[in-house]
Amino acid sequence: MHKIEFQIDDALAPKFDIALQLTGKTQDEVLADLIKKFVAETFSAAADSLKDSNESNPQKPIAGAQNPRTARRAVPPPVYGQPIHNQPQQETDRSFAGEWGKAINRIPRWAKNPQQYNHKILRAFFELQQELGLGRVTLDALRKRCSDPTAFPKTFVPHFDNNFSQMKFDNGNSHGKVFEEHDGFITLWDCIHDTLMRYRDYFIK
Repeated sequence: MHKIEFQIDDALAPKFDIALQLTGKTQDEVLADLIKKFVAETFSAAADSLKDSNESNPQKPIAGAQNPRTARRAVPPPVYGQPIHNQPQQETDRSFAGEWGKAINRIPRWAKNPQQYNHKILRAFFELQQELGLGRVTLDALRKRCSDPTAFPKTFVPHFDNNFSQMKFDNGNSHGKVFEEHDGFITLWDCIHDTLMRYRDYFIK
């Protein structure tokens, strides 16, 4: 373990002590959570910046060379309507087993548990996407679909905003990043897109 020491403002210190008592966390746990969040957000921003740069300045690949990001995520396209055990196999990169991209390892469990909130939110997303014929869905539409137990019992999620927010980032105790939100529209995060689409039929059957 690597030891890190930090200082905080004198006025903030007593409030920090009270917050620790209320949450039952230690200073080390809080610092570890903050560092994980900082690292995850920094890496995500760097990846997005690199992606934008590559899209703006495409380069001709060197013969015989292979892009490591593309190589590890390359999978055969899903065959919708076909049982999952007959789908082309995907190799899971163990680098996803940590904080970054952790939803990849959870999607198979969500897919087979229709009572789980993550499953219901994804089901609502796919239903709206299919009904609207669009690649993205508005947050308002998704919230409405998940907040009406009478009209949409299969996608009803109590405390939708809290559960949905846990699917927008990877750090800490989040459920794992699945969605990205821009200007009120929701899209699937590119990192988990291929894996999620392999299980899509489980969410809309």
